[in-house]
Amino acid sequence: MEHFPEHAWADFMRGIGTSTGAGHIADHLLAGCPECGEVRDFWSRIRNFAANESAFVPPDNLVRRVNLEFAGRREFESEHWILGQLVFDSFAQPSPVGIRSMAAASRQIVYEAEGLTVDLRLGWEPRSRRVCVVGQMLDKLAPQPLMPGGSVVLWTEEGRLVAAVDANEFGEFELEFEPRNDLRLSARAGGRTIRIPLEDLT
Repeated sequence: MEHFPEHAWADFMRGIGTSTGAGHIADHLLAGCPECGEVRDFWSRIRNFAANESAFVPPDNLVRRVNLEFAGRREFESEHWILGQLVFDSFAQPSPVGIRSMAAASRQIVYEAEGLTVDLRLGWEPRSRRVCVVGQMLDKLAPQPLMPGGSVVLWTEEGRLVAAVDANEFGEFELEFEPRNDLRLSARAGGRTIRIPLEDLT
């Protein structure tokens, strides 16, 4: 049997509400009702949990990842971008005699657009399904080889963020992810963004 409704217990444990209602609950507890004693203990745990939750500070790396998720979604939908043109794919090159029947353990693809080149080397871990990408962005329009502020974002075609990483001053970056056939890579540098489809990875 429920002696008091939930909203009355919530007000009582937070010290708010009418003094009459709080007095009734306090008197009832003093009378030794075992059921309401258990209910009081339950709400006490809820109150303590809420108090500790308000003081919780999430790790910086988790906050950064969440911010990237929401910021990335907005940029994905609104930013100006150009589709990169494939200029090299090692899968399209004939393999040397004697190893043509062996499964390829790595692949190199190069895309270009608006003077920005993205060189990707994809490797498949032998004991895992994960794909490791080591890449570099090169800007033909820049007067020097340094490229500050570059970034790379990996998406699904539905717009879900898979991974995001900043390139170093030389435009180099690394990514690791589970292979899928609907992935898109956005490489940003020098105010330009190239979109690259990553297909045939599974």
